[in-house]
Amino acid sequence: MAKVTVQVFGVYRVDSGVKEYIAEANVVNDVFTSLNYLSKVPDSNINFNNAAVFVNNKKCSNKKMRVKDGDVVWIMSPAGGG
Repeated sequence: MAKVTVQVFGVYRVDSGVKEYIAEANVVNDVFTSLNYLSKVPDSNINFNNAAVFVNNKKCSNKKMRVKDGDVVWIMSPAGGG
């Protein structure tokens, strides 16, 4: 497993109380298990399908994308507007 830095932004940061942590992961989707575990919200369900995810500053559209040591994963709440 790779050690990646996970940074959380927006509403997900506020709600979960998690700003940044180191996760062990094989694929991008693996970081959500640890984020939900660390969240201060009981039964938190932040997942790939309801988040904007970037790996090393590039939009990630595949939750099965492999990660490697040193990668930085950003998790953001989806933006709305109008």
